[in-house]
Amino acid sequence: MKRKFALAALLLLGLDAAVGVALVFLAGSQALAASRSYSLPTDGGQAISACLADGSTCGKPVADQFCKMAGYSESILFQRQPVTAAIVIDGPARCEGDTCQAFTRIKCYTPVEEEQAAAE
Repeated sequence: MKRKFALAALLLLGLDAAVGVALVFLAGSQALAASRSYSLPTDGGQAISACLADGSTCGKPVADQFCKMAGYSESILFQRQPVTAAIVIDGPARCEGDTCQAFTRIKCYTPVEEEQAAAE
């Protein structure tokens, strides 16, 4: 019955309204997750280095640490670009020079409690 309703909504209400109906339908049938995207993430107004202070741990582990500091479980997407300077998130050091990269976007994610319980 619900699927027929969603199909009827597609035909009668147009694409935009149908997408909304489909999202409501899906929300009722499965758990949702908490997520947030950070565009040009900074700390104290300074770009965040894509590497830790050791210089060899870069990318996802650093994005994951940023997300954990923001109250999320992990990162599910990140982008970075070369910069002249950025701060590292695990100490007072700074990244400077030609090899320095900073995050331009990080998307953080936390599964809802139902998903976490199912995973255990």
